[in-house]
Amino acid sequence: MSRRVLFVTSLWPPLAFIGVRRVVRLARYLPACGWTPVILTDAPHASGYPWAPPMDPVAVAPPVEVHRAAGLMLAPRARRLAVAALKASRVPKADWIFHRLTQGLVLPDHYPAWTAAAVRAARRIPAVDAVWTTGRPFGMFVVAAAVARALGKPLVLDYRDPWSIDVEPDRVPLRWPRAAHAALEGQLLRRAAGVAFVNDDILARYEAAFPKPPGADWRSIPNGFDRAEYADVVPHRFDRPTALYTGSFYGARSLAPVLDALAAGWGPGTEGLQVQVYGELDPAGAASLARRPLPGRVHVQGRVPASAIMPLQAGADALLLAVGPEHRTALTGKVFDYVCAGRPILGYGPADADAGALVRAAGLGAWVDAADTDGLVAALRQVEAGTLPYAPRPEALHGWSAEAMAERTAALLDAVS
Repeated sequence: MSRRVLFVTSLWPPLAFIGVRRVVRLARYLPACGWTPVILTDAPHASGYPWAPPMDPVAVAPPVEVHRAAGLMLAPRARRLAVAALKASRVPKADWIFHRLTQGLVLPDHYPAWTAAAVRAARRIPAVDAVWTTGRPFGMFVVAAAVARALGKPLVLDYRDPWSIDVEPDRVPLRWPRAAHAALEGQLLRRAAGVAFVNDDILARYEAAFPKPPGADWRSIPNGFDRAEYADVVPHRFDRPTALYTGSFYGARSLAPVLDALAAGWGPGTEGLQVQVYGELDPAGAASLARRPLPGRVHVQGRVPASAIMPLQAGADALLLAVGPEHRTALTGKVFDYVCAGRPILGYGPADADAGALVRAAGLGAWVDAADTDGLVAALRQVEAGTLPYAPRPEALHGWSAEAMAERTAALLDAVS
């Protein structure tokens, strides 16, 4: 007999933030694992957000029970109104300064103000067997803990990102210190019967930073891809061999190693291999391209809607994946988008990166050390010739599928309820 789990989350369509995908995919596949999701979410136009972002075409809500509870959330509304008024005043940077000065005033974000409305709504929902939530936003942990306590049900926290252990040093004069975030987070972890972390590295860091309560179940549940989301995508036809990157480069995730390889192996040109970027360059990549332009070889297009990205990914000769040293254990959503697109991956970064291990083990393409310019030239030659290795191994990929993510989440729910 199927049991019911209450998802307390702001991440639900029509919102289109990347975190919505994990929630939607779990809701899609948990029923096959014996758990029926019930969604309790805020009303986007009435509470947490001033508007709903454009719909993400892969974040299509499955047919599940959804309850929307609008909360007043007066503080974020007042802040948005103040920012709008300052922007209209035409005082240079007044709105930006106010935004920066006030962004750290709430702990951890504005969502705890939704708690009372969420608890009232949860009490009207037919009985559930567990309460689940995901962060960020980490204020939703506060809400879900209150809901679980009111219903007398076990609480499961799902970490897509770290919270207090990654709070940045103070960059604005008015913000809560890391210790305050850690104290609140510690209270919530003590209340949770189960905790899921998106990778083993974050799990290990939390086991080192917080004592695990007796009887609590902490485990790693990676993100998962869902090929069904690309089933109706018509691939874009490029007029020449194309290595594609979608999204923004930042920090050590840089286009610079690829630019070095293109300069060494090709130079400018309107024939043969091209690199197209739909997003933004990192400072190092932008400086490299400004210093050594590659007209006709490199095209930076800027951001495009998700609906336009999917055909581009499905039609490229290779998909570029950049990983910096600080993210060597991360398997981002981009990896799984690329898997769904069904095209070879050319990844570069640390030789021991988890993403590289997955690319090699699952036959998804090639992985090159970011410092190996000659290796990148050779791999890009394979992209140009259409010979980059690509032989996906379904047995190696299942553990990273949305079905496997749901199976692991169901196992955690089984263990704590």
